[in-house]
Parts: sequence; C-alpha cells; structure tokens
Amino acid sequence: MSRTASPRWKLALPIPLPLLGLAALAAFAMPAQAAADGKPRVVRVAAADEPYALVRDTSGGFDISGSSDDWDEVRAAQRAIKGEFIWFRADGRGYVIQDPETLRRARAAWAPLDRLGELMNVHGKEMEKHGKKVEALGRDMERAAARPANLPSERDMREVDDGMQALSRHMDELSRQMAAAEDDGERRLIQQKMAETGKRMSDAGVRISDAYNGPQARQQRASMEDIGRQMESANQPMEKLGRRMGELGKEMERESKAADKTVRALIRDARARGLAQAAPRP
Repeated sequence: MSRTASPRWKLALPIPLPLLGLAALAAFAMPAQAAADGKPRVVRVAAADEPYALVRDTSGGFDISGSSDDWDEVRAAQRAIKGEFIWFRADGRGYVIQDPETLRRARAAWAPLDRLGELMNVHGKEMEKHGKKVEALGRDMERAAARPANLPSERDMREVDDGMQALSRHMDELSRQMAAAEDDGERRLIQQKMAETGKRMSDAGVRISDAYNGPQARQQRASMEDIGRQMESANQPMEKLGRRMGELGKEMERESKAADKTVRALIRDARARGLAQAAPRP
C-alpha cells in the first residue's frame, strides 16, 4: 500500500464523523502532496531489498520503491547528475540509468499514479476545507452546550437527588407506620407528616423542572439542535469525499503495483543492454 515519507496533509476534528477512517484517507492523500512539493514519495516499502528511484527533472522530487534508508544515495546522485534519471541498487552497489527511452517508458508507467495523486490531492484539500467548517461548528456546539448560569450545578443536583431519595425513604416509612396505626388519631398525625413530605418532594421537583424547562434552557436546546443539523449537513460532502478517496486509494495501490513491475522490467532490460552506470556515492 502506498505510503509517504513526509506527511503534509492533515485533518483535525473535535468530534467523530461517520466517514471512512481519516487516517487511511490521509495516507492516500499524502503521497500526491509530497511528490508535488518536490519531496521523496515512498511507494513500495516492501521492496526495500531491491530499491530503485525515479528522480524527476521538473519537481526535483523522486518516487522511491524502497525505504528512507536509500535517500542519501539518491540525493547524492541528484547533486552530481543534471536532469532525470533512474537510480537503483543491485548486488550491494548503486547504479543510475539516463537512457531517454527507458526514462520515457518509466514516466509513462508512473503517469496514471501521478494523475490519481493529483485527484487525491484535490479531494484532500476539499476535505480539509469541509473539516475546518465542521471544526468551527464543533466549537459552536461546545459553547452552546455550556451550562446556563441559572441551572443548578452538578453538585447541587447531587444534593437535590440525595434529598429526594431521603424524602422517598421517609415517605415509605410513613406508609408502613400508617398501615400499623392503631387509631384514627395516630393515622391523622401520620397523614399530616405524609402530606408535608409529599409537598417538599413536589416543590423540589417543580424547582428542577423550572430550571431545566425555562426560557434559557429551551433556547439552549434549540441552539444545539440547530448546530446539530448544520453539522449533519456539513458531514454529507465529507462522507462523499471519503468514499471517493477510498476508491482512489485502491486504484492508486493497483497502479503502484503495475508501475513498479514495469519499471523493474525496464531496469533489467537497461542493465542487460549496458545502459546502467555506477552511481555517485554520498
């Protein structure tokens, strides 16, 4: 699978999104950006035992099928050689190929991947733009979700809840006393206590209800619902882009394998025809 040597694209979001894995999307998007910036693009790390690099003339970057351990040798050859070339290692030694026809065919092999990389880069920038919008909405949601000043604190709520539970237990005890009462006088006294306890429970419930259903609380809920709808709308193009980037990523992987196979065949042919020369060393 394609990887990049120097990540240049990122998407930071404060909330989870129903997208393809963003890390995977970033991995697909980064190689195109790296190549466009003239930086190394690692395309087939698994082939590190037989590395090669297609060094570009225009951008100054290179596509390397190998690992970052080979960069110093490739850059040394860049400093010594003017123009485009293929660098590769065989039998522990570095070589370069500057044959125009071999280079033309190598560029043609990599052309589909370059085209897909440009598309991926465009989608990545679009994804980043939408991501910033969602990030801003996330900050709006955080502000909207802040507890209004007139609402009780969590500590107050715990105390009210504890008090309600104590009143409920007291009401249960009064009910048991009522069942065991032996005369009307005792029952009237218990009924009075039950009425007082019930009123205290009712008053506490009214206070909580007023706090959470007052104008400020209703306005807060309406604001959060509105922001939620905006976030859902903003997520839709990101989901579409995510699916497209996933498809492009798979296509890039296929093209990468095909290009790698073609270039390796070109290198074998160039060696057989004596077109490979010893590469300058660091």
